[in-house]
Amino acid sequence: MEHKNAYNFLIRKTSELGYHNLAEHIKNVGPLKIITSDMLFIKHLCKIIVGQQLSVASAAAIWNRTEKILDKNNYKKPSIVLDKKFRKAGLSRQKINYLNGIIFDQKLLNLSKKDLLKISKLEYEELLIIIKGIGPWSIDMSRLFYIGDPDIFSIPDLGLKNAHTKIFGKEDYNEDFYKVFSPFRSYMSLFMWRVLENENLSI
Repeated sequence: MEHKNAYNFLIRKTSELGYHNLAEHIKNVGPLKIITSDMLFIKHLCKIIVGQQLSVASAAAIWNRTEKILDKNNYKKPSIVLDKKFRKAGLSRQKINYLNGIIFDQKLLNLSKKDLLKISKLEYEELLIIIKGIGPWSIDMSRLFYIGDPDIFSIPDLGLKNAHTKIFGKEDYNEDFYKVFSPFRSYMSLFMWRVLENENLSI
């Protein structure tokens, strides 16, 4: 029901603000649901790392190879052999280091989604920001696609910026511009991405 409330709210709000092209786009797309990941948390974080600064298609291809390696990972600590497998999958040296930092982190290994749903947004951010390779964009994507937070709009996201430019031209692209769409900014993100992509996104 949340996704329908978000759909109706965003159509009403964009129409009130005079953003008729965006309102029409939302109507044409129809209600969208946030698709949350059912992966283990560490695998979800790894998928976010893999997808950083890549197109949707490239990220999907590299993740497909990387996931198979992770599923067969029996190593207890970083290994040259494991690093070579990651490299062959298409990962950069930097991303390999980030993945090693995540998959061998005992604290992260023991965290379930149930645990994460109990902590505040600030506690969630503080938990992740200290992990190498995890910045504001990664935290936003994790909040949206793992926790299912309905009110995330990630200003650092290049796709959202490009969609904004396509819809609004040179109109300011910043946090304040999208505050009016709270408490359903995550759904606005889904609709904005659909300006550029044919499919609903998930991470």
